[in-house]
Amino acid sequence: MVNQVDIQNFREATGKNAQQFLEEIRSHNYKTLWTYVFNCILAIWLISQPFLLNYKSDALRKSDIISGITVILIEIIAFIPRLTWLRWGTSAVAFWLLLAPLIYWSPTPAVYLVDTLIACLFIAFSVLIPGLPGRAGIELSGPDKPPGWSYNPSSWIRRWLGIALALIGFFLSRYLAAHQLGYIPHVWDPFFGDGSDRVTGSALSRSFPISDAGFGAVAYVLEVLIGFMGNRARWRTAPFIVVSFVLLVLPLGAVSILLVIMQPVVVGAWCGFCLINAAALLISVPLAVHESIAVGQFLVSAYKQKKKFWPFFWLGGNALGYDGKDPDRTRWSIRKRWTASYQGISLPWFIILQAIVGVWLMARPNILPFTIESADCDHWMGAIIVTVAAVATAEVTRTARFVNVIAGVIVFILTLIFSSGSTAILISGIASAVLLIIVSIPKGVIVERYASWDKFIK
Repeated sequence: MVNQVDIQNFREATGKNAQQFLEEIRSHNYKTLWTYVFNCILAIWLISQPFLLNYKSDALRKSDIISGITVILIEIIAFIPRLTWLRWGTSAVAFWLLLAPLIYWSPTPAVYLVDTLIACLFIAFSVLIPGLPGRAGIELSGPDKPPGWSYNPSSWIRRWLGIALALIGFFLSRYLAAHQLGYIPHVWDPFFGDGSDRVTGSALSRSFPISDAGFGAVAYVLEVLIGFMGNRARWRTAPFIVVSFVLLVLPLGAVSILLVIMQPVVVGAWCGFCLINAAALLISVPLAVHESIAVGQFLVSAYKQKKKFWPFFWLGGNALGYDGKDPDRTRWSIRKRWTASYQGISLPWFIILQAIVGVWLMARPNILPFTIESADCDHWMGAIIVTVAAVATAEVTRTARFVNVIAGVIVFILTLIFSSGSTAILISGIASAVLLIIVSIPKGVIVERYASWDKFIK
C-alpha cells in the first residue's frame, strides 16, 4: 500500500547538496545550450515578422515585437543556473502568442499560423526537449508504477492515445476557427450539410469575445504539449504537470459537451466536426483520470508522513521501499502494445447500452414526433448520459455509472410531464429510462489494482 512506503521529497531523493545541485544544472544547461540559441532565433523571427507581412493590425504587430524581445531576455537570463526556472516565462509568452491572434481577431491567416507555430516551438525548446526548468538534468531514481498498482498510468504507451486525440481536436478546431475568423467562406460538414456553417456563424458563437473554436484549438494544443511533459513516472516526479493536464482535459470536456447540447437547443443545427471533437474528448477523459488518482495517493501519503505539501506538488519526490518498474516493451507485438495503451479502461456491455440510450435520446427528436420541451429534455439528458457512460469506462471511476440511475429516474419523470399525449414519446421515454436504470447497476469485472483506491470502486 502507498502509506506503507517512505516518501522523500525531491531534494532528499537526489541526495545532493545545494552546490552539487547547481553544478548538475549548469552542466545540463551547457549540454542543451542549443535550445536557448534556437529560441532566440525564433524570437528574432517573431520580431522580424511585422516587417515582412502585412499584419493589418497594429496591436498584433506590437504584440509580436514585444513578445520576441521578452523571450530573448528570458532565455539569456535563464542560462544562469540559479535562474533556469525563468524558462517557464518563455512558455508564458508562448501561451500569449497562442491567444493574441484570437483576442485581436487577426485579419490575416498568415499571422495566426506563424504565431501558433512559433508558440509551440517556444514551449518545445524551453520545456519539452531540455526538461522541466529548475530541475532539468537532475536524475530522480525510483519506481515507475505507483505502489500497489498493477500498471503505470504515466507510461508513454498510456499517453500516446490521449495525445493523438488532442491532435485531432486541434486540427478540426483550427479549421472551424478559420471560418469564424473569416479566412474561409464555408465549412464542409461530413454529416449535416450546412450545419457547421450555421453553428460556427450563429449568434451563440458570435456572443463570445473570441472565436470559441480558436480557443478550443489553444486548449487542444496545450493538451498535446502537456501530454509530452515529464518522464514515465511523472505521477511522482512532476505532480503539478499531471494536475495541470487533468484540469485542462476535464473542463474542456465539460465545455465541449455543453456546446454540443446547445447546438440543437439554441442554434437548431448540428455541427459534425464539433461532435467528432466531443467524442474525442469523451475518450480522453477516462484516459486522464488514472494519473490524477495516482498523484492524489502520492500527495496524501506525503501528507500522512507529515511532509510539506508544496515541495512535493511542484518538484515531486520518491517512494522508497517499492521497486515497480515498467516492463520492457521493445519486443511486444503491436496488438499487445495497443492493449497496454488503454490499460485500466474497459467497455462492458452495460456501459455500451448506457451510451446507446444517451445517443438515442439525442437523436430521437429528429426521428420521432416531438414537442419542443421533450426535444430539449432529450438533448440535455442524452448528452449527460453519454458523458457519464464515457467516464465510467475507466475502472477507477466505474462508480460514476450510478449517476445514470438518477438520470434514468429524471428521464422517466420528464417523459410523463412533457409527452403531451404522444404515444411515441411516452413509449420511447419510459423504455429508455427503465433500460438505463437497469444497465447502470452492474459493476463488471475490475481487472487492474489501484492500491487504496480499490475500496472506492463499487
